[in-house]
Amino acid sequence: MNIGRLSKKPGDSRKRLLLLLTRLSDFRTTPLAATLAWVCRSNGWVFDAYYDSYHEGVHFPGGDWRDLDLGKVTGGTVCTDRHFEEFYLLLLRFDVAVVVTGESVLAPSVKRLEVPVIADNASTALVYRSVFAHFGMPLPKTIVMVGANLDRALKGMEAFLTPEIWLREALGVHETISDEELKELCEPDSEVLCSCVHDSVIQRLRQQGYRVQVVDRIHAGDDYSTVTKRMATRWADCAGGWLLGDPVLACHWIPKSCEDRLVPIYGIPQQRIIRELADLIRGKGSVVYGRQSSDHDFFALSRLNQSLQVVDPCRPPFQSVRHLNSTWINSSREGFFAPEYSDEELRGFRREKKVLVSLVFWSGMIRELVNLYPLMDLISSTRLRCGLVLTSESFEYMMHPPLELLTVPLEDGGVYPLVEVLLGSTGAGVAIESVMDKRIVAQRLAEAMKAIKGKVPHEAYAPRGWWGTMDTDLEPLPWWRKPRPVKFFDEWPWLRLRIPAEVPGAAVDGQGNSGFVHRLRAAGRAMGLSRFAEPLRPYEGYRAGGIDREMVDAVKSAGLQYMFTKAGFKSAPEAQYIDDEMVALNYTAGQWDGWTPFETVNSVRDLRQAEDKMLRGRRPGWIVSTIDTCQWTFGGELWKKAPRLLDICRFCSSGGKSGRLLNVKPFTLARYARIMAQAGRS
Repeated sequence: MNIGRLSKKPGDSRKRLLLLLTRLSDFRTTPLAATLAWVCRSNGWVFDAYYDSYHEGVHFPGGDWRDLDLGKVTGGTVCTDRHFEEFYLLLLRFDVAVVVTGESVLAPSVKRLEVPVIADNASTALVYRSVFAHFGMPLPKTIVMVGANLDRALKGMEAFLTPEIWLREALGVHETISDEELKELCEPDSEVLCSCVHDSVIQRLRQQGYRVQVVDRIHAGDDYSTVTKRMATRWADCAGGWLLGDPVLACHWIPKSCEDRLVPIYGIPQQRIIRELADLIRGKGSVVYGRQSSDHDFFALSRLNQSLQVVDPCRPPFQSVRHLNSTWINSSREGFFAPEYSDEELRGFRREKKVLVSLVFWSGMIRELVNLYPLMDLISSTRLRCGLVLTSESFEYMMHPPLELLTVPLEDGGVYPLVEVLLGSTGAGVAIESVMDKRIVAQRLAEAMKAIKGKVPHEAYAPRGWWGTMDTDLEPLPWWRKPRPVKFFDEWPWLRLRIPAEVPGAAVDGQGNSGFVHRLRAAGRAMGLSRFAEPLRPYEGYRAGGIDREMVDAVKSAGLQYMFTKAGFKSAPEAQYIDDEMVALNYTAGQWDGWTPFETVNSVRDLRQAEDKMLRGRRPGWIVSTIDTCQWTFGGELWKKAPRLLDICRFCSSGGKSGRLLNVKPFTLARYARIMAQAGRS
């Protein structure tokens, strides 16, 4: 490999990127990643890290990460999520150098493509000496040592201690570092700051003559919440925001955390740490990055006027793609909103009692951009007209293909003009909008629209429609409509027992599980009967309330022209609100899921039932609902569910079972709803 100092070619305007290639199983590299992150930040470089690990590519199920197989925690798979493709893109668009700490799936490509290597499979001391020499910097005299080999209660805690390194701009080491390596890194006046280091190690350091300061130590009864709470409190003045999630997530997102000063916090359940740090979380940043351990996290954050931008390990494979500054080349001035039908044609459809059908694909989180690879193929092959819900962060992390295929004509391999973009939830993240201050929602939506318009070629590619997570109040169902103790399902076993979800310390609406339910679940697992039980979802016992005028005004103030509301779910298609600037449409198909995004299509049968109902009524209207894309098109889910999703899309694009439905984009539905309302008033 080409090991040595890089020399940038004259005229090369590419940003410089340092890429750490390591293994997730080697937690000794966590403080190394934190150190390289601040070194790059100080020198105007971009930093990224890639951790080899096993991936199942499934949707993260939440709960206690320690109880899950590692592959369910580590995010996207190498092939389906295009890890190599993204790596080659970085090599093309950045001036890249790498640090390799061991075997890596990318190492053969690094060698074949002669990517410059600053350090290769060396000791921690040699890596640091090579890196700091490359940047022409002396080794820092402050060394932060982080604890390791902690028991199950604090497994992976070193990932949460990294702010001690990148906020201090110190040299980070693991407490397992050998005495010889530590001596190589220390100057006579160096100081070792110990964070959650074992007392025996601290004692040994002092006996060896090191100047030691204990920043934090593990106390009896400590868990993730107590330790990360102390960390967050200690660095609150320096924090730019928060990263909420388990240690595997925190480790993968060190590049973003260091760059934007996101202090990691975590607890089991996560509502506990959200509650205990409420004032700090409320006062820093406009969106929390991380992933939910249960849907209660959305409510807890939303009550603090914060939204959640959901991220996963390896989704995307490299966080540095946000610095690519791509622009869309193939773009028509008509954008997403060239009329599919004229107003006169839509009036004719109303007189003919035509039923229009559309789907809205929710894929607005950073982690969900990987869904666009199979989704674009699906839309192209079925010629489906639909909506795609994104956030401003979607445009920051993927202006390149496959998102750019929205602008490429169908006959050239893209999906234009089949798809339009809608703005999701609070614009930069997802929240339960109904419990937030609507003035803050309006502000966040305006900021998101401004950010998107700064990215797209012109306003015709900016969203005009809005998709909300829960824009109305949740109302408890009457007792006779509450979930039954048994339920029929579409897949084997068809009949299952319904029991409360097992969320440590927080079940439905924040109430703890009973000991009886816990024992019942344990007995079921012991007897191999778990597959015959289906947990009750947190909000199955609720329904959406009526339209919220303050929410409508917030959406309208951002310059959006129509919205989908959870109000009026599965009632007759009717504008839930309308004025000269805004129309709010209801969803007329799907199921109430009892968790976000609440109202979704779960099988083609949901659409067939809606079609039968609409055609029997002999009235004009629309069939529309949401597809929760990550439940279908994440790599690990796609193999199980692709045929069912294909059936759903073909149903819509072919005009339904009857052939009498008309497939359109959501913007056309909004125009049709306005024409129907106008006709009803005349």
